[in-house]
Amino acid sequence: MIRTGINIGKLSKVPFFDALSEEQLKQVANEAQEFGFEKGETIKTREETNTTFWILLYGSWSIKRFLNGTEEPAFYETDKLGSWHGGISIIDVITPVEIKATSYSYVMQVNPKLIEKWIQDGMPIQEHLLKGIGFGGKLLYDHYSSKK
Repeated sequence: MIRTGINIGKLSKVPFFDALSEEQLKQVANEAQEFGFEKGETIKTREETNTTFWILLYGSWSIKRFLNGTEEPAFYETDKLGSWHGGISIIDVITPVEIKATSYSYVMQVNPKLIEKWIQDGMPIQEHLLKGIGFGGKLLYDHYSSKK
């Protein structure tokens, strides 16, 4: 993991941030952190507590969710920019997660308090967050239900 600089032009094309104004993009670039990960490098281990949001800005990642009572983890791989993980601690308690880069990837790390601040500041990111919660929740519930 190597800390990198946030490119506002590229950030403006990522679905999580594509509705932000130029001023809001600059705010995000000043307040968040971006890291580069090599292919195969671990972004988050299942032992780490969920204390941050991870947002895919470039590249691809795989996510494995380990549910109690199931032998096989729920597995999801994507190169969809704007995909995110984190910030909802109870989900990681129920299904610990491992995230790995599957290609060279740039990933933004954001503290949950900062996400809350951005929403209070009027950044239009709520819809993207809600869609992610719905997608991830359904994926996990379907996996869990199929293993009963």
